[in-house]
Amino acid sequence: MKTAIIDVGSNSVRYAVLTETTVVAKKQLNSTVLADGLFFSGKLSQEAIARTSDAVKEFCDCAKAEKVDNIFVFATEAVRAAQNGKDFTDAVLAKTGIAVDVIEGAVEAQIGFIGASPDKTKTVAVFDIGGASCEIVSGKNGNITYSKSVPVGCVRLHDGANGERARAVELISAAIPKELPQTEIALGIGGTATALGSMASCPKKYEPEIVHGSIVKKEFLLKVADEFFDRKNMRSLYPALTQNRAKVIGYGALAALQILDALGKSEFTVSERDNIEGYYEWKIKGANI
Repeated sequence: MKTAIIDVGSNSVRYAVLTETTVVAKKQLNSTVLADGLFFSGKLSQEAIARTSDAVKEFCDCAKAEKVDNIFVFATEAVRAAQNGKDFTDAVLAKTGIAVDVIEGAVEAQIGFIGASPDKTKTVAVFDIGGASCEIVSGKNGNITYSKSVPVGCVRLHDGANGERARAVELISAAIPKELPQTEIALGIGGTATALGSMASCPKKYEPEIVHGSIVKKEFLLKVADEFFDRKNMRSLYPALTQNRAKVIGYGALAALQILDALGKSEFTVSERDNIEGYYEWKIKGANI
């Protein structure tokens, strides 16, 4: 049985087809920046709704062409936080006939943890810096012992800090705890973490098989933040970055630094397994949430 899952994030729409034997799903991405301007207005713009719902429809058409058995569409912080989130879900329903599952922050954090498939013998912290929110989950033996979702992400920081590093640090520090449960392993998942992994290990071309399991150190995060806030051309330095990701990646580097400091770690490991695999484990395999 083939299942298509479409993840509507604040920065990107992602698509993957999974089966019971899938270990790491092959993901396609369309960066539509649904959360553009959300920090100031509290609403999704009609332009962002249109381009993002169009992207969802395109992926649904891909799924039908691949003759999948199920199609799931889930959305995260941008839709659940926006005053007009229903405008987006209505648009998707009208274009595809599929109801969007708008998941809560706690559920988003848990499916990210499940999807990352952390080493069950060690204490693991999994974090996902999205466009509008950041999820941090830790646990051991497959059991979650700490879970937090905070309303800070790369697109929100881009809007709120307006290119000012000090303001970005202020916003991050206000949202992400200064101390988190100590852990043996820190795993980064989602678009920000995988982009940073690619920048560190395969900067010219995004190669998932290289990114998965790669290490990103604090020194590299500082380097990225310095380059970004010094107004360097990030796509010239790191051609693997998409245009929209290049506009916000420095904020992701700063948020990752705060998380590592709070965890007492000097590096994180990148996982290509994330909330898409976690959503599949939950909806198809019946994982407990």
